Amino acid sequence: MKILILILARGGSKRLPNKNILKLGKKHLINWSIDFAKKIPFVCDILVSTDSKKIGSIARQKGVLVPWIRPKKLSTNSSTSEDAALHAIDWYENRIQKIDGLMLLQPTSPFRRLKTIKEGIRIFKNKKNISVIGVERSKYNSNSYYILSKTKNKYLKKLSKNTENIYRENGSFYLISPSNLRKNKSFYSNNTSPLVCKLMIESIDIDTKDEWKIAKRLVNFKFN
Repeated sequence: MKILILILARGGSKRLPNKNILKLGKKHLINWSIDFAKKIPFVCDILVSTDSKKIGSIARQKGVLVPWIRPKKLSTNSSTSEDAALHAIDWYENRIQKIDGLMLLQPTSPFRRLKTIKEGIRIFKNKKNISVIGVERSKYNSNSYYILSKTKNKYLKKLSKNTENIYRENGSFYLISPSNLRKNKSFYSNNTSPLVCKLMIESIDIDTKDEWKIAKRLVNFKFN
């Protein structure tokens, strides 16, 4: 099985400027995902797609593919990860080789566990033409959430207490076949399987200054 790892790293970020190349511990944030990707089995290549020459230069120093600067139309605030992923797959399969799966690792999720990622690959291998997406258990307390009546401007009733199995996407892991992504134009499909990230640290997604402060406190935490 051949898996292409794709790391999408835009240069622009309004809430946390230059976040992908900020130093977390002793290395740039993007290098956390690059170094981790090198440990993953079945990987044929690691490709960084960026609109920033500076990010591209930092990534090339790690020995990964940075074949181009991403087109501007794929680097706006309204551009989707799916569009950028399709652009990368088309280039790679036309120029290098066909692949069985595309794994998207966002640089804003630095604290992954190899054990968890291997489980995601196992799920992908055992089921044909699916996508696998990293999730975490929902943090909300069911006792404080209500169903709002559509006909009256008031709260109708509390949610059922049977919400312990509610999960949400955490942004740490996506794995999909090229054919599935091309067909659905989405990492989601009718047969998407969840990859449950059991440790809270795995679901850290750095997009704000407060999240950056949390990540800096956790950088030396031993969790693998």
